[in-house]
Amino acid sequence: MRILVVDDDREIRAAIGRLLRRAGDVEVVEAEGVDTALARLDGIDLALVDVRLSDDPSDRSGLTLLREIRRSGSSLPVVIVSGSSATADLRDAMRLGARDYVLKDHLCEEVVLPIVESFRERITLDGEVRRLRAQVEDAWGIEAIVGSSPTMDRVRRTIARVANADAPVLILGETGVGKEMVARAIHHASARHEQPFVAVNCTAIPSALLESMLFGHEKGAFTGADRQRAGRMAAAGKGTILLDEIGDLPLDVQSKLLRVLEERRILPVGADRDRPLQARVVAATNVDLARRVQEGRFRSDLYYRLDVVTIHVPSLAERGRADLEELLFTFTASQPRRLRYTPEAIEWLVARPWPGNVRELKNFVRRLSIMAEVALIDVATLEALSGRPERGPASSVEALVDEVLGSTGEADSPYRLVERAMIRRALDQTGGNRSAAARLLGVSRKALGRRWARLESDDDRDADDDGDDA
Repeated sequence: MRILVVDDDREIRAAIGRLLRRAGDVEVVEAEGVDTALARLDGIDLALVDVRLSDDPSDRSGLTLLREIRRSGSSLPVVIVSGSSATADLRDAMRLGARDYVLKDHLCEEVVLPIVESFRERITLDGEVRRLRAQVEDAWGIEAIVGSSPTMDRVRRTIARVANADAPVLILGETGVGKEMVARAIHHASARHEQPFVAVNCTAIPSALLESMLFGHEKGAFTGADRQRAGRMAAAGKGTILLDEIGDLPLDVQSKLLRVLEERRILPVGADRDRPLQARVVAATNVDLARRVQEGRFRSDLYYRLDVVTIHVPSLAERGRADLEELLFTFTASQPRRLRYTPEAIEWLVARPWPGNVRELKNFVRRLSIMAEVALIDVATLEALSGRPERGPASSVEALVDEVLGSTGEADSPYRLVERAMIRRALDQTGGNRSAAARLLGVSRKALGRRWARLESDDDRDADDDGDDA
């Protein structure tokens, strides 16, 4: 702990220094005036400053030093040392942000050491708070969103732009893409970051309990309501509440949520009076809400109320190879084992479809860390731990070719039959995403499009020929 002692009297500085060193693990830095003190502030944890730094009784330059420290934006704790108990000096010092004061007549071990220890504890606590905040920022901040692709850059820019707006945010994306991480990044980039972040999974709560869970209830509001309970929206306080999977919210709860969003008031079940909603509302879903509105399964007015700012989180297939590799190495670095990958293993991982997106990739890396027998991961290890059946003689490529060529009664040629089946299977496995299907097949997206168009053209020509024969 480094303590700055500012006094124009060298003997008093030395006496205070001797007292401070008795606290243990203390380095004392001395200064006789304002300019010297300002030049020695770097790395100082606590300052003891005399109110009067000259023989002139009207000179209150200790307060000048305190004022300059505060003007610089520093939160350095300052204790005023005074030769008199003049209330004007002490009052002005406290107004300028002094944390405590001590009279020179009372400079003794019993007075000084408790002051030092109290500030040592505060400094330790402040450091722990800063460390924890840094950990939270690393885990949930904007910079924690991995990926250098243009689509992810756009997501990060949007988060930064909307973070301090109070408007609702609707986050869209497939299962496992990281919608909750985006919601948390919005929260931690906002002025609300010291307030609670509350996430509610709308599909995990039975419909009968959902209204009470969201809005709270009064004692006796229904059977089993033996006491008053605040809902999750009230528990979020002035922070952020995430309504995850909002597309599955029952219609009756949708209407009540709409009223809450429009009036910014919460009416608990069984209550006579409503309460203010102070939290910001963020919603997320993996379904097409616009289609659900057309189907009558989601209220259009609630949809438009939520759809003020929309963030689309791309699937892993949309993000490209570079993002997948960044995520792979980020997840690998977070594991207790130091895994490495052969070039062929990386190609296998890049080509593999990830219908569960980022979540599936993260869990697969975790499985490798636990189950792989060696730290160098190769293709054989990946296939053994991927959950796919091992290749046997009956499912080898040669056996498959023999089976297709030996088949009879097929209207299509064996080559077209296999090509069409492979393209269809690749599209099925990637949810219809042609870029991902092309990577799975080892061809370019354009080549896949040309081959599929040729197959459709051949089908149309065969149909015309059948019509002519008829």
